[in-house]
Amino acid sequence: MKKLLIVILLFVLCGTIGVQASALAQTDPSVENATEQTTPANQTESKGGGIDWMQVIFAGSYLLGVFVLFPLVVYTNYQEKMLGDENPEKFKIPEDLSEDERNDRAEQILVGIEEKLTPFTDDEGNEMITITSGAQARYMRHGLNYINTRLCPSDPVVCARVNEFLDVYKDRTTREFTGSKWILGCAIGILVFMGIMDIGILLSSFTLIHIIGITFYYLSSRTARYALEKRMENFNSRKLGIIGGVMAALFAGFSIKEYVSVNGGPWQRDYESEGTSSMMLIVAIVMVAFFVGFLVAFFGILNFIINYSTSFINPLKKPEDWYAAKFKEQEVAMVS
Repeated sequence: MKKLLIVILLFVLCGTIGVQASALAQTDPSVENATEQTTPANQTESKGGGIDWMQVIFAGSYLLGVFVLFPLVVYTNYQEKMLGDENPEKFKIPEDLSEDERNDRAEQILVGIEEKLTPFTDDEGNEMITITSGAQARYMRHGLNYINTRLCPSDPVVCARVNEFLDVYKDRTTREFTGSKWILGCAIGILVFMGIMDIGILLSSFTLIHIIGITFYYLSSRTARYALEKRMENFNSRKLGIIGGVMAALFAGFSIKEYVSVNGGPWQRDYESEGTSSMMLIVAIVMVAFFVGFLVAFFGILNFIINYSTSFINPLKKPEDWYAAKFKEQEVAMVS
């Protein structure tokens, strides 16, 4: 029985990383000749019915999530805290700008940031501005990073304004995990099950990819404070998902007690029916848990779209590129 479970598990693992079952099929020469003599219509039908969409979803989720989006999430989480004030020796101040020009350019950027932010009135009636979207957060981050690493203003008023914006940015971009603990538990449970069945499976390449997928899901489920507040306003909930409800509903089945009345007699506890129902629930829970666990990268992609699609930081874009795209055209127009 144990060997059978190991074989089944290996088959599932192979499916999740895109191994096609047809690649393992062996055909003899007579079968190959028969295949060559089939009509085009038959060939079309055989090709059209050979796509395993669940396999495509599993494999595509790991490939996209682990190898493309995971590096972006890690880089964004790191760079959101790096605004140029930690490594002054790496600053690249333009040599063609005087001190007054650097102060003026920094003030110009601060004005642009202020125009992007959302105004609101606090409890005391003061007019304030804040971040309410990922696009605002990314714009503010690029602007402050350019000021700190390329301009280094000396004007006390400008410096005070920069520090004020820094406080707003760091407060509003603080991230908190809002994902599903059920998904994490199911994904980790797969590794535990693999270790119980055969410790050697834990040394496979899939294990490493799956662990990265779990890490990707955790990081992509970290929601910034401005997005969390908007979610609370729109949905009255911190989470967006039904996995927790499904799993909780399954487990709730264990608490159901069944009674039976024989020929109109007194109602008695039906332990046999409860045992059968419990076994069916256990099977259902295991099946759902395996399904959810293997989809951890897929759920990570969904959370990336929700939490990072407008706020991720492009590692290929340098501060000079951002400034050229946002302000160079304005400078040329002002000079002309």
